[in-house]
Amino acid sequence: MKSLSSMIELLGPERQQIPAAQAAGPGELAWRPGDSLGDGENLGRMRRLIRPFKDNSLTISLFALFVLCISAQTFAGWRLQNETLAAHGMASVGYWHNLFTGAFLEGLASNWQAAFLQLASLIVFSGFLYQRGAPHSRDPNKAKSKQQRLEEAGRFTWFYRHSLFLAFLALFLLTLALHVVVGDKDYNEDRAFTGQLPLSIAAFLLSAKFWSSTLQTCQAEYLAIALFVVFSVFLRQQNSAESKPVESSDAPIGEANK
Repeated sequence: MKSLSSMIELLGPERQQIPAAQAAGPGELAWRPGDSLGDGENLGRMRRLIRPFKDNSLTISLFALFVLCISAQTFAGWRLQNETLAAHGMASVGYWHNLFTGAFLEGLASNWQAAFLQLASLIVFSGFLYQRGAPHSRDPNKAKSKQQRLEEAGRFTWFYRHSLFLAFLALFLLTLALHVVVGDKDYNEDRAFTGQLPLSIAAFLLSAKFWSSTLQTCQAEYLAIALFVVFSVFLRQQNSAESKPVESSDAPIGEANK
């Protein structure tokens, strides 16, 4: 009697295949009839390597855009700083030196501060305010009962129940402190060009310079998020989690979260 291995060899390579296609999600590599067992194992390893990138592709893409933009900003800011210094008859500075100047850090801090404040505001306001038809708004007709709120309070700590807002509030306070410190440094550098005396941090907090840069970025952030909330009521983006389904009417509320 021939051995089992000899019989398998006689069957030929076309019989030495995986009996059924391996399951694969949308956009994933899948085993196909005609692939060998080794091919199926390789595809499985490839899917395991790709899976973390696919599962976190939105975050990865946004952080990649952040790195790209901030890198370009450092070079543009460096050139602008040297143009300013040259206009005052001063020597230019190196690229790395510019990263620690008040002008560069103040721009970063003021923009981050406004962005974190805008998100913190949206998170906390959406807990008790509504926008009829918006995909991310809660339905005012389906508010949680007092009993449901008490049950949540019993199951989860206050810190956990408000952790998302607290995280962005902490980021806002940190960037606000950074803005005050580096903004004062930048303002005093500008004042030194005209022979003016430096201001203390307390004086800078009350200055028109601080409030002008702060409110300039905040108004832009609040305008952007307000337009997003309103436009999302009657505009659509196919396959986007930030939009209601294309076939949905304008009236339904909170459909993006279903």
